[in-house]
Amino acid sequence: MAHRMQDKIVIITGASSGLGRATAELMTAEGARVVMADISQEAGEAAAQEIGADFVRTDVGNPAEVDALVSGTVARYGRLDVMCNNAGVHAAGPLLDTTNDDFERVVAVNFAGIFYGTRAAGRVMAEQGSGAIVNTASNGGYLPTEGMAVYCGTKAAVVAMSKACALELAPKGVRVNTISPGTMLSGMVPDVEGIVDVLDKLQPVGYAANPSQMATGILYLASDDANYVTGHDLIVDGGATAGRVALGV
Repeated sequence: MAHRMQDKIVIITGASSGLGRATAELMTAEGARVVMADISQEAGEAAAQEIGADFVRTDVGNPAEVDALVSGTVARYGRLDVMCNNAGVHAAGPLLDTTNDDFERVVAVNFAGIFYGTRAAGRVMAEQGSGAIVNTASNGGYLPTEGMAVYCGTKAAVVAMSKACALELAPKGVRVNTISPGTMLSGMVPDVEGIVDVLDKLQPVGYAANPSQMATGILYLASDDANYVTGHDLIVDGGATAGRVALGV
C-alpha cells in the first residue's frame, strides 16, 4: 500500500454507504484519519466502527451543522487536509409533477450542501495555506436524463461553482476539483428486476461500476499526486460521455 494519505485529516460527507463509504475505506487504507459525516446516525456509526473512522451526524443542508463538522474536526486534530463533499440525493420524476418541496430538498443537499462544505473547509484551508477539496458531481451534468431535471441541474451547478472556487482559492494554496461519476451500483440504483442488466448494456465498457472504482478518482484528486490539478472535473464513467456507441446493425 502506497499510503498516499498518511496522517492526512479527511472529512467525507454522505459517508455511510455507496461512494462515501468506499472513499472512507480507501482513505483509511491509505493512512488517513477519516471523519465520516452522514445524516443517518445509525448507519453512519456502524460504518465508522467497521472502518475505524470517526463519525459526526451532519445534515449538509444545514450550514450551521456543516460549520460545526469542520470546526469540530479542526479542534480535535488541529487541521483539515481534505474535504470530500460527497453527500447527495437522487431525484427522478416528470418536470410538471415536481413540487417546490422536491426541488428544494434536492438543491439543499446536492448543491447548497456542497457549497456549505466548500466554504467551511475553504476558510480553514486558506488560513493554514494548504488543502484539497473534492466535490462529487455526476456525468448527468453533461448527459442530462429525461425526468431528472433537478438532479442533473444541481450536478452541473456543482462543477461550475467548484471551478469558480478553485480560481479564488488557488493563490491561497487550496485546490478544488470535482469528480463526475457515471452509472454506479450503489444505493441510488432503483430496486427493479433486471435493472442491473439494463445499466450494464448502457455502458461502453459493458458494465456499471462499483463505488470503489469511483473512489480511486477521489483519492487521486485529494492526494499530492494531483498537486498541480485544480479547477478540474474528473469524469469517471466508463466512456459514457465520450459519444454514442454503434448500434450493431
